[in-house]
Amino acid sequence: MTVLHVKYLLVGGGAASIAAAKAIRSLDVEGSMLVVGREVHRPYLRPELSRRYLRRESTREQLYLDDPDWFNRHHVALKTGRNVSRIDPPRSAATLDSGEEVSYDFLLIATGATAAGLAIPGAQLPNLFSLRTIDDADLLRNAVETAIHEGRPHGELSELPRARGRVAVIGAGLLGVEVSASLRRMGMAVDLISGSEHPWAKQAGEATGRFVAKLLAKHGVTLHAGRHPLRLEGDSRVQRVVLDDAAKTTLDCDFAVACVGAVATKDLLRGTTIGAGKSILVDSTGRTSVPNIFAAGDCCAILDPRFGKHRWLEHWDGAQATATLAGRNMAGANETFTALPGFETEIFGVKARGWGESRLVDRRLIRGSTAADTGFAEIGIAKDGRVAQVLVVGDLDETAALRQLVWDRVNVSGREDSLRDPAVALS
Repeated sequence: MTVLHVKYLLVGGGAASIAAAKAIRSLDVEGSMLVVGREVHRPYLRPELSRRYLRRESTREQLYLDDPDWFNRHHVALKTGRNVSRIDPPRSAATLDSGEEVSYDFLLIATGATAAGLAIPGAQLPNLFSLRTIDDADLLRNAVETAIHEGRPHGELSELPRARGRVAVIGAGLLGVEVSASLRRMGMAVDLISGSEHPWAKQAGEATGRFVAKLLAKHGVTLHAGRHPLRLEGDSRVQRVVLDDAAKTTLDCDFAVACVGAVATKDLLRGTTIGAGKSILVDSTGRTSVPNIFAAGDCCAILDPRFGKHRWLEHWDGAQATATLAGRNMAGANETFTALPGFETEIFGVKARGWGESRLVDRRLIRGSTAADTGFAEIGIAKDGRVAQVLVVGDLDETAALRQLVWDRVNVSGREDSLRDPAVALS
């Protein structure tokens, strides 16, 4: 059997792989390169799936990161709709699901993550959706169209015609809130189920969570805070969500969407000695425990010197930063991770951005007021007094300075009252 050999083998067809490919080409314009992606689509802008694409405000073509000729122009071979079924690190070889074997000098694992599932009765019923891929988004868009035309009525009886379509969104993190806002803007009645007492519990404190809850309520999203789904019910499909409160509240719906997190895809590690926990562990250069194998994006946790711990950077910025680093080091650079990736989100026209490590936050303070039209900032402080995280809601002139607090891990001990006052300069 003929074995294909490439200098760089990139496993995963998402944003991380293309960022790594571009980083490699910035240093090595000739080294042979193969990108293998499980999806049939070329790399695309995943964050837009829950926003403009879901709302049919953009086309599939607008999601793609580059035109199809980019790969040809830069001599990058792309195989879509293919999966690498196993790797053999001692031989520096990989086997595709087609049976083809590829040997490599350097391997990047950028297999991303999959949507976490619900482990409750009824989760196997049709009409429970997740949102991770273009195909997921297309299924969800079709479900919305059907519900709007044929679904359960909602709204005031005086409305002519009376609106239709009810959905239950399970999970009130960044994705669940974005999906809820988009579905509401599309005309659906939305019940948002939050296991925590406020939305964004993983990313934000109580004050910011209350702000998000009020914003959702203002636009007609019904929040069920501190509740979990007990079971899903229906006649051959999801039609009801039963909550775990004392009354066993039942929410009627045409379909449900589970936004309960993601699970790093690390199947390729089976039978290898590559170090991993919940995700693939890489050092501050992007290398795994095998020197010529790197990992980037949602499948890995990188050792971040700024925070002194491995971090799973599950957002777009993190995929770009870790993949760029890995690609450059695969091509001969010797760089360490210095980036400060964050996240961006938007709900009903209000934008928010965040940077830092929420797991280190001991206490939070609000700079400004959550009632201010211009926005506010939430600053998370670690036990040692250093800034660990910043969230900026709205458009603030001092956004760059707020981000710098995290970049420098500024110690604000004894200055927290001043930090709350936007009239006091951050300098």
